[in-house]
Amino acid sequence: MNSRNRRIGGKMNQTARGWNLFGRLLLGAAFLFLLTIGGYRFVRGFQYWRRNSNIRREYIQEVDRLKQQRQRLKDELYKLEHSLLAQERLAREIGYIMPGEVVYKFAQRPDQGAASSP
Repeated sequence: MNSRNRRIGGKMNQTARGWNLFGRLLLGAAFLFLLTIGGYRFVRGFQYWRRNSNIRREYIQEVDRLKQQRQRLKDELYKLEHSLLAQERLAREIGYIMPGEVVYKFAQRPDQGAASSP
């Protein structure tokens, strides 16, 4: 019986080694799968972060541009409220004249070639 137990034990040992090898391969495959999924998620997360970083930078630039525009408009408004020269310039651009001024309008002469044609 001793020799018989040894043979059975030897077969069990080989079977256990087979399962051990299969388990290691299965564990390695699972590890590689998880590593691949993790790498994919990392790359996607990095792309998402980079895209949002670029969008944020563009928004900051737009806010700075709008702040500068607001400051220019505030300066222009202050000049229009407090500067007589700026008020007069705006009034003349619109077409107003000062009391007592004479306005001359120049009419264009019609082309002589167009008047003589039938």
